[in-house]
Amino acid sequence: MSKLILFLILLSSCNKELKYSKEDLLFKALKADSTVAITLPKNMNEGVTCSEYGTSCLSAHIVNVKGLEMIAVEFLNEEEAKHAAKKFRGFYSRNWLFDDVTGEPSLERFVTTALEGKKP
Repeated sequence: MSKLILFLILLSSCNKELKYSKEDLLFKALKADSTVAITLPKNMNEGVTCSEYGTSCLSAHIVNVKGLEMIAVEFLNEEEAKHAAKKFRGFYSRNWLFDDVTGEPSLERFVTTALEGKKP
């Protein structure tokens, strides 16, 4: 009986989808570089919106890292983030897409090292 319970616990833990909340991701970024900042748009017509990233986008943010801007987009799940990373030639980590990173070595290093980002 105890083997069955252990098996069920292991099975349920394997199926748990890992996600980062906005706060989790910001904490990871700040831990790696204390100067990371979210850039707020000057007005409602500026900035980045989910309409650019599809229906499974939950939020989109401009993030300043080492004086360079990238876009962090939160999705419903990792599969959607990975799909968007393919489409936009970006990086993803769990349920987040990092856009405007490819081709900028310092941003690529930051995303892969600090945020565990990967190319699909």
